[in-house]
Amino acid sequence: MKSIHWGIVGLGNIAHKFASDLVLVPNCILQAVASSDSSRALEFSKKFKSKNYYFNYTDLFSDPSVDVVYIASLHPFHKSHSIEAIKQGKAVLCEKPLGMNKGEVMQMIKTAKDKNIFLMEALWTRFNPAFEQVNKWINDNKIGPVRYINASFSFNAQDRGVDSRVFNPKKGGGSLLDIGIYPLFLAYHFLGFPQDLKASAVLTKEKVDEQLGFIFSYNRAQAMLYSSFSHDEDMRATICGENGEIYMESKWHNTSNVKLVIDKKEIKKSFNFLGAGYTYEIEEVNNCIRKNKLESSKWNWKNSLDIAILMDNIRKKVGIIYNSDVN
Repeated sequence: MKSIHWGIVGLGNIAHKFASDLVLVPNCILQAVASSDSSRALEFSKKFKSKNYYFNYTDLFSDPSVDVVYIASLHPFHKSHSIEAIKQGKAVLCEKPLGMNKGEVMQMIKTAKDKNIFLMEALWTRFNPAFEQVNKWINDNKIGPVRYINASFSFNAQDRGVDSRVFNPKKGGGSLLDIGIYPLFLAYHFLGFPQDLKASAVLTKEKVDEQLGFIFSYNRAQAMLYSSFSHDEDMRATICGENGEIYMESKWHNTSNVKLVIDKKEIKKSFNFLGAGYTYEIEEVNNCIRKNKLESSKWNWKNSLDIAILMDNIRKKVGIIYNSDVN
């Protein structure tokens, strides 16, 4: 089987986790890493034994030995870095959110389509085995029509400064783009695009959402969703149908434990993850590249565009505006 040669740009915490999982995937090679900080590039390359390292992103994008690039830079740079990589003929797995808004995502998709290059948003939850089990239960109609979803994502970031990634609007700060996208994704995946949405936020002085609650309304269903940097939380998710319930256990977005309840009888499933859980999206990208696909059937371009539109609509409701919205 053909080996897939990866590059990584934006060498922060999530890139470290991703690289740790990358080495666990068969026929997968960390070919190159890049950072504008030379010491960070050297340290990362040494730690994960990449074949090449660069002190700017452009050199990695033009490296002919790289097949696909994982974009893990700050949110406002996702569009420019992805488009530059695509124009150099590199497949792209870009961290969520794919772009800062609908317009950016549309540009990214258009470039990928024009260049005939694979592009996918790195919503890793979609590919992990516990989520796949939940997906199967619902597709098999185990709980009947879904009527209610409750999901949240929260952690305490109060000790981080206003210039931190989570609070600085110039760095794409705010809970929605960073973690609110997960509960939003859960509702969208199982219930689709809502007919109506309501949202309420606690904004910082810099006008990013420190705390955000939003409700999606459908013809015969509702989703109560929440994200926050204000406090820690156990973070379980509940999906209720007319004939049963599904519970995704603590840290539901990467849980290995899920439970189906029908007539008060419980069916529990536990999964042993390979690595931290990024391996499954890596395998999906590798498979797509080997099959010359431009997008994943599990998480396609329309899905990413719908998510961007929904986040735009939520931000409009609560008054969150980024530079990318007006440029």
